[in-house]
Amino acid sequence: MSWKRGAYPEFTLEDAVAVLFILKNPVGRKTISELLDLGEGSVRTLLRKLSGLEVISSTQRGHLLNETGVELLERLDENFSEAKIVGEIEGCPAYALVVRNPPEFKSIELRDEAIRFFAKGAMILRVKNGEPVFPEDGRPLGETMPELAERVKNAFRLEDDELVVITWAEKGADAMKSAYHVALVLKGDELPEEIKSLVR
Repeated sequence: MSWKRGAYPEFTLEDAVAVLFILKNPVGRKTISELLDLGEGSVRTLLRKLSGLEVISSTQRGHLLNETGVELLERLDENFSEAKIVGEIEGCPAYALVVRNPPEFKSIELRDEAIRFFAKGAMILRVKNGEPVFPEDGRPLGETMPELAERVKNAFRLEDDELVVITWAEKGADAMKSAYHVALVLKGDELPEEIKSLVR
């Protein structure tokens, strides 16, 4: 594995959020490392911090959220959903998530944020009558990309006025984390303190 970010174990808030969703089921350290494209040292540090917060249990089958962890994840989920793979765009893995009760936003700024965070591209859509539509002109995603629109609707229970963030990148880990990055730009202030404390 390439030694990416110097000798110090380092991870971002996006990694911490992704791990909480991943740990709904028992997962080993190596799998987390592969899913997030993170060094094992960083994963170890992150798991140790989660252990310090008493939100995970470790078993033979791997690490997973305990009852306190599940409650923490539910509080996170009130702001935005888990990022899920929804196929490919431009030959790259694409991930989507839903942001609940979004504040005011400018699509172009959010797309720029995703690209700054290693995405190759991003779409920011608003849900209207159960359909993801482009906020600029109200055009449904289904008109231009019917297959993607179906996958998004199958992956999430869409509520009107929610935002759908779709990001794609060369690597799945970058696509996933750039989607979380956009969600954190929008909802970071409302994150539970325990999650913010992981990267201090």
